[in-house]
Amino acid sequence: MTTTLVCRVQRRLPIAVVALYGTLDQTSVARAMVAMRDCLAEAPTVLLVDVSHLVVASPAALSRMVALVGEARTWPGARVGFCGSPAATAALLATYELSERPAVYRDVDAGVLAALDVPVPQRTAIELRPDSRAPALARQYVVDTCTNWGVTRVAKLASLIASELVTNAVVHARTPAVMALRLTNETLDVSVRDNDPRPMFRPVPGLTGAHESEHGRGLLILDAMADGWGSHSTADGKVVWATISLVR
Repeated sequence: MTTTLVCRVQRRLPIAVVALYGTLDQTSVARAMVAMRDCLAEAPTVLLVDVSHLVVASPAALSRMVALVGEARTWPGARVGFCGSPAATAALLATYELSERPAVYRDVDAGVLAALDVPVPQRTAIELRPDSRAPALARQYVVDTCTNWGVTRVAKLASLIASELVTNAVVHARTPAVMALRLTNETLDVSVRDNDPRPMFRPVPGLTGAHESEHGRGLLILDAMADGWGSHSTADGKVVWATISLVR
């Protein structure tokens, strides 16, 4: 039997709000995760999940949503909050360690009010076509942006990382892509979103297949240059991100 779960994205930036209606179980949780990851791909400061109309039929399904709290802290550094939790859902959330669970708010308005205190990083983005000019355009865009933001010290490194991410999108995703830059107090973040649902992989030195050797070398370079990087699925593809520490 198909479980009914409706996910409605009500806001995206800088505060994202996703409302869930219906029943959450091991089948329907995939839809909730896609909606939440899709919002996180745009790097909001806070992701609020309205669960006031959600019935949790599977604690294991809820645990997958809670796990996203830790992932969001890593990237994009977003806070996750649940709004309007029914008593049964609140009781399940209380079984998690305080450091693992999302913040809980009375309703969405209370969550948004609290989120307004979170500083909004500078952010800019450029759309790129899947052709050979894209990596060069990305590099120049990064250099220009770093100059405007006063972080020229990391401009060259950031442009190389951007080039690797965009090259990967051009060669492997072969779809239009959006490269976004975000400046926080501690990091410069580079992300590239494409429309290819195939997940990224972390190459292991010496184990990359011949048909993927160039791809593997590029990502190994990314491993060496970035302070952190990863990939998340979205509703229509994926986002690959990398962070550069400004505190050295």
